[in-house]
Amino acid sequence: MQTKKIVFLASDCESSRWVYNSIINDFEIAAAIIETPVSKKALFKGRVKKIGIVKVLGQAMFSVLVVPILKRKTAARKAILEEEYGLNNAPFDSHTVCRVVSVNNEACKQLLQQIQPDVVLVNGTRIISNKILQCTNATFINMHAGITPWYRGSHGGYWALYNNDPDNFGTTIHLVDTGVDTGGILKQVFINPTKADNFATYPVLQVANGIIALKEVLPKIINGNYEINKHTDKGKMYYQPTIWQYLLSLPILKKSLQNNKQ
Repeated sequence: MQTKKIVFLASDCESSRWVYNSIINDFEIAAAIIETPVSKKALFKGRVKKIGIVKVLGQAMFSVLVVPILKRKTAARKAILEEEYGLNNAPFDSHTVCRVVSVNNEACKQLLQQIQPDVVLVNGTRIISNKILQCTNATFINMHAGITPWYRGSHGGYWALYNNDPDNFGTTIHLVDTGVDTGGILKQVFINPTKADNFATYPVLQVANGIIALKEVLPKIINGNYEINKHTDKGKMYYQPTIWQYLLSLPILKKSLQNNKQ
């Protein structure tokens, strides 16, 4: 019987709803603290500071000109995966939801201190500050769509294929620390995308398989008998590809997937 409190700390997005609606089937969630996604303007400014205006413009062109085409192309494939894995995009349960502007603001801190959870499941939020991580004794767990430490940041599955490294296409369940996807590894699941998949469905596969792994790890976290695998390798940070990176990568993606079945 579950006796420890679990809080779901997430951004309001499709993948978070998939995770939440799956977890509540097997575990009791004391509260879902949902942050407002970062605005496109703030996201744009932040990326410019990190990687420069040229790359950010290239990313924007990719999002506007390429991603919609990829989504249309794999719409049927996505529907099949959603049914196969039981992915549910229903809204969060209004009785357990608390909405905050940011996971790092005072309102979120006060909620966590009030609830005093034992486990905090994180999905899709901005980087969580140390003051939030330290405001409670809870164990913070994140599901990352990539194999850490080698594919930290965004779109880890795509970048594994881009690097002709399909064996490291997968998802990592890890502890949250003050770094970016640098916490101790609890479980990793490796996935074989098919030629029917593309950039738009890679995350669907990763989240779906990550949910299965998360459900295997969570009881161990609750019981306190989990093991941590901490790599000394810091790996590399990745971001959304630019339009030219994606177009130039098409032959590489094809080669990476050539041995996978349709």
